[in-house]
Amino acid sequence: MTEQIREILLTALNAARYGIPPDAVIAKAVTEGDRELTVERLGLDSLGWMEFCISIELQSGQELTQFEIEKMRYMFEIEDWLRERMA
Repeated sequence: MTEQIREILLTALNAARYGIPPDAVIAKAVTEGDRELTVERLGLDSLGWMEFCISIELQSGQELTQFEIEKMRYMFEIEDWLRERMA
């Protein structure tokens, strides 16, 4: 399931960046589950985060809100949140 979740996250990042894939360093960090990757480093604006959340919901059926993301500092927290709800 980990691989599936990380693919969902990569797809959501692509949607959040309006179809532009994240740079190779960020993509690798997400794919490998880097626990040091901060959500701030993703550089998304509020519209980007909204697109990210919509993509997560469309792919997984799980509603992730911007309010929930604001409580998270690291990408692994979003991954853990999604894993918990998809279990």
